[in-house]
Amino acid sequence: MNNQKTTPYAVKLFADQSLLCGEGPVWDADSGQLYWTDCGGEAIYGKGKHDGTARLVLAGHHAASLVMHELGGLVFSGRDGFFHWKAGAAPRLICNRCGATDVVNINDITADPYGRVFGGQEAFREGEPYDTGFLFRIDTDGSCTVVEEGLHLANGMGFSPDCGSFYLVDSIQRAVYAYDYEGHTGSIKNRRILIQLTKNDGLPDGMTVDSEGFLWVARWFGGGISRYDPDGKLERTIIIPAAQTSSLTFGGPHARDIFVTSAAQYWETPLAPAGHDFSSSRGGGVYRISQDIVGKPEYKAKI
Repeated sequence: MNNQKTTPYAVKLFADQSLLCGEGPVWDADSGQLYWTDCGGEAIYGKGKHDGTARLVLAGHHAASLVMHELGGLVFSGRDGFFHWKAGAAPRLICNRCGATDVVNINDITADPYGRVFGGQEAFREGEPYDTGFLFRIDTDGSCTVVEEGLHLANGMGFSPDCGSFYLVDSIQRAVYAYDYEGHTGSIKNRRILIQLTKNDGLPDGMTVDSEGFLWVARWFGGGISRYDPDGKLERTIIIPAAQTSSLTFGGPHARDIFVTSAAQYWETPLAPAGHDFSSSRGGGVYRISQDIVGKPEYKAKI
């Protein structure tokens, strides 16, 4: 990243874990707690302001990403599709088929202002021929639509504050795409590259959007999170003591805390920056950064 501005902040360990692949952090403002997944360990965790340590809230289900549901509980995505889970009940399958297409290997998800849920596939398989994946939209009646294709490893998503733009990461392409978004129909169109990372930057992973319309992107193999203005220009980078920084979200009482997940799994790959030290501190914990920028609350699912 040329001319990058590195901003010093106090980065504190929020949950001291060794998650194989920490992902999908989401803040529940109603209860004042954070939820996140261990995508590699088939687990969802939670921690509130009065909890000393993280607690396991759901085990035995592959969960790659989370959004809050308006009626309570969480919507999660994974290898078997989309599910809704509430405490005390078994997860309810929302969708695993879209016409003739299997809705499988769903990675990151996000809810839109109308309560629909978007979820993208992880089609990439290292060392193997692979088909490019889809981006699905689940409407509030549970119906499914393919809204984009040609994705390799769909990752973080978000909306501009005016809801005129939809953003989507494709990690393997090292790109953050911007689309025109139509709220009444849930359609996206006019894909363009807003941010293009280089190999030395690492892989863009999870992302979120703040109240000023800036995009925050976690950089796997990059050991940090970066903030970009709405035109795609790098504004700042915050270093995280974990090379495999995976995702992030805003939270806390005033939406000024940033929670960042990371991954302990070992993945030696030519996709990493040249000379990357795979024996370095990869991660596995969840971090908290208190700063002055206000986040934009994530929308809740209504499906």
